[in-house]
Amino acid sequence: MNNELYAKLRKHLDRQPGGFPETQSGAEIDILRRFYTPEQAKISLEMTGFPEPAEKIARRLKADEKKIEESLEKMAKEGLLLRVHSPEAPLYAQPNFIMGIYEWHVNMIDREIAEKVDHVYDQLLLKHWQGRKVKQLRVVPVDKSIEHKDTVRGYDVIRELVRGTRNGPYAVAPCICRVEQLKKGNEVNRPMETCLLFGMMAEYYIENGIGKELTEDELMEKLTECEKASLVPFSTNSQVIANMCMCDKDSCQVFRNLRKFGKPAQEVHAAFSAIINAELCNGCKKCTKKCQIDAIVATDVKAGKKNKIHEINPDRCIGCGLCVAVCPEQAISMHSKKVLPDVPENPLAMNISMAKERGQLQGFVPYIVVKWLLKWKLGKETANKVINM
Repeated sequence: MNNELYAKLRKHLDRQPGGFPETQSGAEIDILRRFYTPEQAKISLEMTGFPEPAEKIARRLKADEKKIEESLEKMAKEGLLLRVHSPEAPLYAQPNFIMGIYEWHVNMIDREIAEKVDHVYDQLLLKHWQGRKVKQLRVVPVDKSIEHKDTVRGYDVIRELVRGTRNGPYAVAPCICRVEQLKKGNEVNRPMETCLLFGMMAEYYIENGIGKELTEDELMEKLTECEKASLVPFSTNSQVIANMCMCDKDSCQVFRNLRKFGKPAQEVHAAFSAIINAELCNGCKKCTKKCQIDAIVATDVKAGKKNKIHEINPDRCIGCGLCVAVCPEQAISMHSKKVLPDVPENPLAMNISMAKERGQLQGFVPYIVVKWLLKWKLGKETANKVINM
């Protein structure tokens, strides 16, 4: 029933910067059926990534404006559309499925969805992540691992990054990957509430009851809690961020796929890599217990030492810095890569770059032009909210 409609919706979502690829099992169609009614699917097919008022969307749908306005607001509350508040009226836009619609449905995940989404992530990593220059997420090393912070880019220092220039609000929500594991009947030993949101994205989570608001002090405490739990910070791949995932090898979908690669360091957006000083290493293995990507390996026993010393495999290290603080001999340090990856200015710039690289933009319009159009159409204040979501 409605196979053609949901297949069209799948293609529509796959045209968004984050993508939504087809799977052999048809799992993605089953998930769409769970999330969207047929009426909502038809509305989504007419949505664009540009925030628009209900009036304009109703005209495109050739439908009653009042009814469409009610439907759009209901879809926004259910996590199917992005809602942007403006002085005149709410604006609505089409978000990405992953790092968007899916995470906004964290409270309705059950075993069926948790099992089917594995198929989606497998294809997503292959078709929209592997080998791509512009990733949707990037690794931000934990604070204690970075020395000489005055010479490091501000957006590569986690506490500096999350405070940002917008000064909140901040929010936290359950990690959807750990929710999946629980629904599958698996044990989860790490904190659940670790999905961090910032600025307008935090407002969306708070308004829709998906997450709860944090003070800045509570946000700093949450970062400390995540570091103690050996969670790797993956943030929006931009200098101004909308969200930050705290990932681990036991639950995280990204790690599940990264660990399949022989050289995972080539598949992440990271500015640092760790190095172990063999003269200082005592082989205690504390660093290996922290590492989430199996990048630390034992070497030969060194003269005068009981244990095998360790070294970093640069092809596997993703530069999270979790190993640095736990080393009792201070034998591990973080070093900037010779060629630092470009980090887009904000989420809008990231999404445009992703869409361009993936061939999803026809008649490509440069970021600077889109930014100007947003400010012209929406006004500076509303446009800045959209740019940073």
